Amino acid sequence: MFLVYSLLFTCGVFLAAPYYLWRLRGSKQSASDWGERFGFLPETLQQSEPGAVWIHAVSVGETLAVVGLVRELQERYPRRKIFLSHVTPAGREAGQRRLPGVAGQFFLPLDWKWSVSRALERIRPSLLVIVETELWPNLLRAARQCGARIVLVNARLSDRSLRRYQWVRGFMRQVLGNLDRVCAQSVTDQERFYSLGAAKERVVVTGNLKFDFSPPRLGEFPLTLRKALGIAGRQPVVVAASTMPGEEGLLLPAWAEIRRRFPRSLLILAPRHPARFAEVATLLGSQGLEFVSRTTLQIGEHGIASQLASAEILLLDTIGELSGIFGLANVVFMGGSLVPTGGHNLLEPAFWAKPIVFGPHMENFRDIARLFLESGAALQVANSGKLATVIFELLNDASRAKQLGEAARAVLDRQRGATDRVLEQLKEGMNAPVPTLTQG
Repeated sequence: MFLVYSLLFTCGVFLAAPYYLWRLRGSKQSASDWGERFGFLPETLQQSEPGAVWIHAVSVGETLAVVGLVRELQERYPRRKIFLSHVTPAGREAGQRRLPGVAGQFFLPLDWKWSVSRALERIRPSLLVIVETELWPNLLRAARQCGARIVLVNARLSDRSLRRYQWVRGFMRQVLGNLDRVCAQSVTDQERFYSLGAAKERVVVTGNLKFDFSPPRLGEFPLTLRKALGIAGRQPVVVAASTMPGEEGLLLPAWAEIRRRFPRSLLILAPRHPARFAEVATLLGSQGLEFVSRTTLQIGEHGIASQLASAEILLLDTIGELSGIFGLANVVFMGGSLVPTGGHNLLEPAFWAKPIVFGPHMENFRDIARLFLESGAALQVANSGKLATVIFELLNDASRAKQLGEAARAVLDRQRGATDRVLEQLKEGMNAPVPTLTQG
């Protein structure tokens, strides 16, 4: 089965290559970056002895989820080198920004045995930690053959992933057999791993690491922007966070309705992927909307205030500033939920005790979304046609908005503690004797 998988994976890589090359257009992909994706890691990562910890976090969300975990591992096991791998450039940038003290970072090699084996030989990990659902069969098998302990943390299976894996349940039983431990986010995820053949004694519920996040320091820009908004008299502020392709077209008519009722309101629009910044700017311009991009703002609150005096939209075309921007919002709309892309994380706006609204598509965060709804800590709209009405009601009822935001923060505070539970599950691998690297 692994041979069949490898052949299918190879075909998939060649078929998908033109699309991903197009998506990466304009991004700074060096030759070394591409080399890493084929397992040619920098010589600076070469380990003379086994015993390193390799943590794989595919993109930004997964990277931010394990920031606290990595810092705890560094503090408790200062002599163990920790390496981070990612799939997306944005994930790697997030790791460099939030975890600069790790021993090294690299792009995950494509899932061929020869490419992942080359990376394993260089890193020589005794523990491989996979975040969420990155179940790469050849990587897991090769790591097991090299003697590494393998733990899946913050593990979840979306409806879509479960349906896909059920088609190859026999193969997935073999893949999951390489895992020493699965630290599931919820009982639902635990049952789903059981259904795919994971050994029951290896799957434990530890909760969601994302509840333990610590937001970055505000930085200068959110503080300056707050002053500029006051000078320009721009209130209320609606933040549309992490919007996805096709979503802006659904969101903008709702925004036009809000603007009619609140002429001095401002929309801060933050597309999810940097590759779409120019595309969204073009869309706004084509609709004749007055907007200003974050990257074109002047220095100082008075300069920014003059630019915001007439603009109805601030396009946040930067990375790493959204978390602080949430603190300025009167209402937050969480993107990826009006279009079928699975939604995005609600926890950062919850940290700021902001009222949160999202659409019908929250499949990738189903448990968090359900928890927030059951706790009266967020509102869900069935479609974009209802969005303007719900946001207007919150902007028009400050006490209701405050109640919703405080409930969101209360949910976040109650759910903390997953990091300590995961550390307990990793303890055996961190304290175990370092294995001798073997070839399988």
